[in-house]
Amino acid sequence: MKVINAGLLGAGTVGSGVYKVATENAEIISKRLGAELRIKRVADIDPNRKRAVKIPKSIFTKDSMEVIKDDSIDIIIELIGGTTVARDYMMEAIKSGKHVVTANKALLAHYGKEIFLAAAENSVEIGFEASVGGGIPVIRAIREGYVANRIESIHGIMNGTTNYILSKMTEEGRSFADVLEQAQKEGYAEADPSFDIDGIDAAHKISILVMLSWGKFFEFESIPVEGIRHITPVDISFAEELGYTIKLLSIAKSHENGLEISVHPALVESHTPLAEVSGAFNAIHIEGDAVGPTMLYGMGAGMMPTASAVVSDVVEIAGNIIHGSPSTSIPKLYNDGDSIKLIPPSELISRFYLRFQVEDRPGVLGHLAGLLGKHGLGIESVIQKGRHIGGGEVPVVIMTHEIEERSLHDALREINEEEISNGNSVFLRIAEI
Repeated sequence: MKVINAGLLGAGTVGSGVYKVATENAEIISKRLGAELRIKRVADIDPNRKRAVKIPKSIFTKDSMEVIKDDSIDIIIELIGGTTVARDYMMEAIKSGKHVVTANKALLAHYGKEIFLAAAENSVEIGFEASVGGGIPVIRAIREGYVANRIESIHGIMNGTTNYILSKMTEEGRSFADVLEQAQKEGYAEADPSFDIDGIDAAHKISILVMLSWGKFFEFESIPVEGIRHITPVDISFAEELGYTIKLLSIAKSHENGLEISVHPALVESHTPLAEVSGAFNAIHIEGDAVGPTMLYGMGAGMMPTASAVVSDVVEIAGNIIHGSPSTSIPKLYNDGDSIKLIPPSELISRFYLRFQVEDRPGVLGHLAGLLGKHGLGIESVIQKGRHIGGGEVPVVIMTHEIEERSLHDALREINEEEISNGNSVFLRIAEI
């Protein structure tokens, strides 16, 4: 039986999972592939560290270049992470004629165009299913299942850490800081959780899906990103009362005047599929012009789900090697250039949730409504709670009709300058899915 050799760079949590899946499921993989898939070499800076999976010391090396330059190895699995050393090794592997499989969403989000062009020039494949959604096969779904569709929109819960935090805050009424601390203790959040809670990880993922769905690479820095640090139990409670659930959404959506790409917390109508996604799970809602609305759901991270996606790419590439099939894994950047405009956030139109803390006295609510109306914001509903005898501060929550975001910011600026709201006013977008 023919043998396809792979080299693994990085034997951390996911790398160990890849070795586990590839060895424990070797028999079923070989039957489906028609060849033996073998992880021949493993490179890691610490071969002796304790791992959940036993990997033979005899196949370890500290030198990743030793693995890349091994002529018997057909596929390099890059699981080092980051955008510096990993980039160097990936580009070296491509130039050496090696196919590459990676879970590195940050690397693809920042350097995807360069990597895919290099792969095409060197006639090698890039497998990256594990870069978005862990074990959810969203890359393959867009690349193959929706290939005949014009993708109209993507709305995704693409970060398990933030969804776990927001779910706990919603279910238990606890503060962001309190739940974050619990998430760190339970291993759902890193010691430095910034990439997750500030929306960066989710933005990496939506940028990759945009490349596949719209055939264009946007510079990562051009994508507007907001995290969840400012979300409070107060706003979660008001949202629930209004029939909504707060989620961190990664959004890409076609409009007549261009493409919307963003990551931000938003109100999602309760009891809809995305609103019901709880804990560390991910879900990606995709709408195509032919297929209509669809949703993919599952574990978006973790050792085994991510390893499953990595090995699936390795097996697919191995099959192409055996049968001499041409590469199908490299995104075609058919809209590269100025054919699609990225719409600035200020030009986007949305409904909004607004919360103000105001003095409980006659005329304040009317003045507030007047300033919003001055800037074209129509009021859909108002909630005012906690009236006090003799005055005091009360929260006022307003749901608006659709309005351009720049008009909202103009209104909030004037409201804050006049000090109608005691403290910074809060606004959240309402998702239309």
